[in-house]
Amino acid sequence: MAHNIPCFVAHRGFPALYPENSLPGIQAAIQLGARYVEIDIQLSSRLTPYVCHDDNLQRLTGHDVYLTELGDDEIDTLTISYPQDATRSAAIPRLAAFCQRLAQYPQVTAFIEIKSESIARFGLKQTIAAILPVIDTVREQCVLISFDWEAMMLIKSRQRYKTGWIIESWTDEQSSMATRLQPNYLFSSVHCLPEKLDQLWTGSWQWVIYTVDDCDTALHYAKAGITLIETDTIGTLLEP
Repeated sequence: MAHNIPCFVAHRGFPALYPENSLPGIQAAIQLGARYVEIDIQLSSRLTPYVCHDDNLQRLTGHDVYLTELGDDEIDTLTISYPQDATRSAAIPRLAAFCQRLAQYPQVTAFIEIKSESIARFGLKQTIAAILPVIDTVREQCVLISFDWEAMMLIKSRQRYKTGWIIESWTDEQSSMATRLQPNYLFSSVHCLPEKLDQLWTGSWQWVIYTVDDCDTALHYAKAGITLIETDTIGTLLEP
């Protein structure tokens, strides 16, 4: 990756034009040239990993139900509308289907966020145990990420997986936790970053920030050395 050149991460695929975390949106982002995608994982009541950000599905599907309480057959009947065309919709994909798609694009790296709701409902070890076998065939293309520091410590102890920890705030405590964990990637919301970007914590990690949807802001962060930038508008930012 060239220094100071932004490298955009397709945040939940291409949610500006496609249902977030959907296979059509992820496919579109990759075909537009995205080398990195970010997705979210929740577990069904049967511990099947699904590519979905929310546990409560009201926002996405219009149904006031919780994915972690539903069986696979029920989840498979639900769809998410396209943001600009309510007559079209896409299914909530299983992680297994995403991994099959990812295997077709060896140049693409996937940041896979393990959501806290699933960890809270099923426990840390059970959640991790449900996800790792599914990604096994494409694990070299995957980076497992989470806000949950203990989840990242557990995964890193396996020594087979790349990790990314998402910080919650810019504090000395979080800095110390990052230093102890030494993830491959350290994620932060742009709202958490210090005003002076030369004060970024240093370590073996690479910074990834979210969410930036315009070129000028992306270039500002890239100039400071933060070149991995999540965006909802991957198609616009990758235009020649």
